[in-house]
Amino acid sequence: MSKISTAQLLGLCGRMATSLEAGIDVRIAWKRESERARASAAATFSKITSSLSRGDSLTDALAEHRDRFPALFLQMVEIGEAAGKLPAVFGRLAAHYENRIRLRRLFVAGITWPMMQFFAAIFIVGFLIWILDAIAQTRGPAAYDILGIGLTGSHGLLIYVLLWVGIFSLTILLFFLIRHGFFQNTLLERAIFRLPVLGSCLSTICLARFSWTLGLLLESGMDVRRVVPYAFSATGSQFFMQYQVRVSSALQQGEELSVALLSTGIFPNDFLDPLQVGEQTGRLDESMLRLAEHYEERSRRAIAVITKIITFFVWAMVAAMIIGIIVKMVAGYAGFLQQLSGSH
Repeated sequence: MSKISTAQLLGLCGRMATSLEAGIDVRIAWKRESERARASAAATFSKITSSLSRGDSLTDALAEHRDRFPALFLQMVEIGEAAGKLPAVFGRLAAHYENRIRLRRLFVAGITWPMMQFFAAIFIVGFLIWILDAIAQTRGPAAYDILGIGLTGSHGLLIYVLLWVGIFSLTILLFFLIRHGFFQNTLLERAIFRLPVLGSCLSTICLARFSWTLGLLLESGMDVRRVVPYAFSATGSQFFMQYQVRVSSALQQGEELSVALLSTGIFPNDFLDPLQVGEQTGRLDESMLRLAEHYEERSRRAIAVITKIITFFVWAMVAAMIIGIIVKMVAGYAGFLQQLSGSH
């Protein structure tokens, strides 16, 4: 079964934080969540409620369904329950998931209009393929081939539609495979992270996730050596995660976190300097949470830049399609004039 969505986790954590802060027992609060849940989540939440009713801890109840929840969520709940800070932990998790949803919405809002233009261009070309043949059947000897690849009439329109269906299907399949880790290629990611502008934007987003996770877990009282694997995993990037073993090994040998991260060469000075100050003052968790807020703002700007880059490429494809059609029409008209002058 698929994991609980980020939107569901946001609602769950927000309501649990409010209920537990109000003094409501965790079993009652979770029972309300199971009654509220829909679809596949309802069955999972109901089983967790049953486990809590039998006297199991929330950590143990969730552990039976760890495939449905992110590792960060499970670890934070475990630490919060052990330290008696579940309300605060759920509140922090709610803020974390709200930030992720905010970034996603920012990207979707920025890319919606260019994608509408792209699909409109595809529709218009398909309409022209069909209508020009219909006109030719009543007024001309042959249909005008607008794309220059032999697609005319209903048959050409069918091929055109199937072509785009195939392209979109392959794109969706590729997205699914990448999202589920079938193409985890560190060399490919390294090349992407070295691209001008785009690489910097992606690195900023990863650093924001890293600092949020690091701050949240350290604030909950978790040892830094146990925190690091979760922080690297939260980046969602193989390029970052490849350094996790090196950093963990350095920490086990007594190195400070700032020194261990510096050795990777992928963490900038404006990230390492506050981290080092936090280590020296004994307030690493506070430093990381403040740094996370800073990188959250930078992430929003990075998403805006990435959106502009994608928008440019979408518009470039639409422009190329339109220019290609215009060039084809002009060339056809020039050929017609040449034939006409030759006949005289």
